Amino acid sequence: MAMGEARTKEAARQIAMVCLDELVPGDDRYRRIDETVGDWGFVREAAGPYYVERVGRPSVDPIVLLKLMLAGALEGIGSMRELLRVADLRLDLRLFLGYGLGERLPAHQTISEAQTQRFADGEVFERLFLHTVALCKQQGLIEGSHLSVDGFHAEANAALRSLRASLQPIAGEATEERQAEEAAASDPPQLRLAEPRSGPTPKRKAANATAVSTSDPDARLKGKPGQRPHLVYRGHVGVDPKRRCVASCLGERAEGHEGDALAPILDRVRFVLPELASVGADQGFAAERVWEDAAERRIVAHIPPQKTMLPRNGREPRTDAQRLALAAKERAKSEAGVWAHRRRMADAEGVIAELKNQHALGRVRCRGTPAFHVQLLLGCAAINLKRLATHAPTAHQGVAAAPKTAAAALSTANDQREHDRRRASIRLSRKQLVWTASQCLN
Repeated sequence: MAMGEARTKEAARQIAMVCLDELVPGDDRYRRIDETVGDWGFVREAAGPYYVERVGRPSVDPIVLLKLMLAGALEGIGSMRELLRVADLRLDLRLFLGYGLGERLPAHQTISEAQTQRFADGEVFERLFLHTVALCKQQGLIEGSHLSVDGFHAEANAALRSLRASLQPIAGEATEERQAEEAAASDPPQLRLAEPRSGPTPKRKAANATAVSTSDPDARLKGKPGQRPHLVYRGHVGVDPKRRCVASCLGERAEGHEGDALAPILDRVRFVLPELASVGADQGFAAERVWEDAAERRIVAHIPPQKTMLPRNGREPRTDAQRLALAAKERAKSEAGVWAHRRRMADAEGVIAELKNQHALGRVRCRGTPAFHVQLLLGCAAINLKRLATHAPTAHQGVAAAPKTAAAALSTANDQREHDRRRASIRLSRKQLVWTASQCLN
């Protein structure tokens, strides 16, 4: 075989008539996402209150801004400058945004301003996330009877050296009396020198009650034994076990009891999953009020209790909390409880690992609890869109995206019968349990 001719850059300098739509493969992920979502008009409808008509120059289309933020979450890029550099080179991203080869993409300041200032309240991102959940349910990717919930910590965008002593007065009657005495006194309080100290300097440990970060006051100290403490936020996800779609999420400060977030998560998901019958979580969520809140919502809580909550040495329970803990222990040992435990490890913990490793949720990009919640909403919406692009049927496969065919309707009827049977009794047979475990490993 003869050697081919050397390639030069002359062909790259020639002007050619090309179509961007033909350069992107038909099975591209962003093309699948665009086909599955269809009409993005709900973004303009949700962003309408943040703009004023006939005042100022026309701004960038909010759909483009939201698509760029979604692309950053899908690609796991936390920097807007890096995201625009990648989008400027990627043909699939240009097609997804609706920009031609010669058009200039928006500036990074415009995207950052939209995320942190214009849409700071999170309503647009809430609308986007709920729209992805509705699409997953419409395409049959959400079963809707069980929810796996788990929490995680994301490192805040603040350093430990930004901690300063919190000198705010403690609320109470003594403080009010002291303030009244200081207000009545004509002379300001005088400072006195501390007594000289001898011996080694005592070690001082910062805590959330005594220190606050000047860079990010919402960040909280968190550390495990043997590890250096760091400033973090706390996020929660509720995952449906069928295709591991995220049905609910919540970003908050890393303070208080972790189980207090379960009630808001269930309230957020009750309109999306009205047939929710059970929820699974780990021991960190165990508390008397958590089990009672789930019972009030008629939801079976598979949350195993901690050892300190149970009666000692097998004695009879003396309080309502111990009775609830024993009942929770029995539920955790049942077949349905074992199934919920395995699903939580496979689904909730798997989604959290996916968020951290692939969607830049290991570190908070912006500062403040609302900004972290927005970042979590974008990451969970990106996961749902990935599930839709992978599992949702498309027109070229012989199944329409929005309407259901006869086969899909028959499958839906079978799923509904199976759901009714399972909701009547959450117990699963050993054969179903083994099949579920093998499906998780796959």
